[in-house]
Amino acid sequence: MVWNEKMPKETIQLNPSKVRLLIRETGKPIKALANGMSEKTIQRIRTGTRTSETTASKLAKILGTTVEDLLLPPGRDEVERQLPHNWLYEGVTPSVEVRRHFPAQLAIGGDDGSYIVDRPPSGWLDPLDELLKWHPRGGRKVVLRRAAHAFLIEVHYFEYTPDRAQELNYLGASACRFFPLARTGDEFKKVALDAFHADWIWSDLQRLAMGRADIVDVQGSVAPAHPREYVPVARFYRGMVIRRRMEGIRVFGQFHLDFRRALIEFLNGLNPRRVHVSTYGLGLQIRIDAVRPEVYEPHWQDNELCIEVDLAWWTPDGRLAPAPWRLDHRERIVTALTERNWSYVYSPGLPLGYRPDGPEDEEDPTLTPDPHVPAHVAEAVMALYCSEPEPWGVLSAEWEISVDAVA
Repeated sequence: MVWNEKMPKETIQLNPSKVRLLIRETGKPIKALANGMSEKTIQRIRTGTRTSETTASKLAKILGTTVEDLLLPPGRDEVERQLPHNWLYEGVTPSVEVRRHFPAQLAIGGDDGSYIVDRPPSGWLDPLDELLKWHPRGGRKVVLRRAAHAFLIEVHYFEYTPDRAQELNYLGASACRFFPLARTGDEFKKVALDAFHADWIWSDLQRLAMGRADIVDVQGSVAPAHPREYVPVARFYRGMVIRRRMEGIRVFGQFHLDFRRALIEFLNGLNPRRVHVSTYGLGLQIRIDAVRPEVYEPHWQDNELCIEVDLAWWTPDGRLAPAPWRLDHRERIVTALTERNWSYVYSPGLPLGYRPDGPEDEEDPTLTPDPHVPAHVAEAVMALYCSEPEPWGVLSAEWEISVDAVA
């Protein structure tokens, strides 16, 4: 080694959104913050350019935080502190012709002008929460749109036809538009959000809609036409959290068709004290305690089984995309499974499952890993859960999935 040779410095990438957020929170221009640093360096860091640990430490000190904090994405509290405190919500006409228009002010309130000024929409608090609670029965389709600096939510209410077809019978819809305001004394005026906060609100609305609706239609995305397209995706893990390993996956046909029967049959044969069911993300988590051996064995808890179930749907281009699943419906299932009240294990927002007419030659799948997952299905499941899918050989080894060569 040549000792006077310049060695490459270790660099790190701070979270650019976090850096921009904290710079904005100071209320100072970058020139005023550049104490011992160049403005260009701060500009590069806030756009995602990697930097040295020494420079990162200087910037963290200037912003009154730590390097570790700057590596993390912005927290909800940090973003909400910078949102305008006043927003105008007004009832509008749905974008498509509906059987009946339910004015949004029936739920959110408002004067003769059909608008109110309230808190930011973060977390779907009032008045958006009131809009969703207004018609709790039946199915719910949420449509999200954005234009300029305003956001639009439409809630379409439907029921399933009482026959085997289980088509959607739309009863009517409500629509609400909302945008931020700046207040000076008793006067308000419309203001524009910067790109970061506008995108954050937009992403937050989408994320929360997935847990509050049965169908979600987002501007710029392809939406499923009917919840019958939703398929339960089960992932199986063994071991405690820190030693957990994946055993496999299984994709079912419909929640109320084959998955429900497999779930009840599986849990019915277990000691209830070993079973723990909870909501998890946008799905369910079923944890089965390992059986304690009579003679102590190291790592005996590695036999604990964890099953995570989400809903997804096949897009026209052959991908699996997340499907919405209402939190109140999942909580209902959790209660029914905990009490072993099998007749109440169903999700009201999903259609009933009917077997197709004809001979029943195929056996119902079991709630176990599928030993013969088609390659295209395994790849679709991996892409669904991995933001940056790795090469197939790496993932198949990590996930320990048995894959059929035939797609």
